[in-house]
Amino acid sequence: MDLALTYSPQLDAFDLAIDPATADFLREDSLATAMVLSLMCDRTAQPGEVAPGADRRGWWPDAFAEDGDRFGSRLWLLEREKQTEQTLQRARAYVREALAWVVEDGFATGIELTVFAPQRGWLVAQVVLTLDGGSRRYRFEWNDTTQVWRLAGELN
Repeated sequence: MDLALTYSPQLDAFDLAIDPATADFLREDSLATAMVLSLMCDRTAQPGEVAPGADRRGWWPDAFAEDGDRFGSRLWLLEREKQTEQTLQRARAYVREALAWVVEDGFATGIELTVFAPQRGWLVAQVVLTLDGGSRRYRFEWNDTTQVWRLAGELN
């Protein structure tokens, strides 16, 4: 169970969601918040992916991970790339890498992934998690103008 995040256009940022009925933090167990964080947070670039001496970014607790786990995605490496088929292939690989923990940690038995660019400056990742007894479908969208990933919805 996670605390739910919600995107606030006024803040141009994510914030913890509040349940209006109870004025308490809203919780969710669909993995949506965890997957948004996996896509939004920067994973450390591999050696050679950035110029020598450049910031390789990454999540600071990764330095203490004894099992070699890494958090986040390398999608940030595509910030200045042209929207080509090769860039989409890299985006697909980075999304798959960022969400691999869902299967590795036993939350799902499989992931189907479709990544495409419906228009210039947009990236969409449709994720289908195979679960024991069913599946869950999510649509995540990246908008270059707002520079943020958002959960566009759980699909039926």
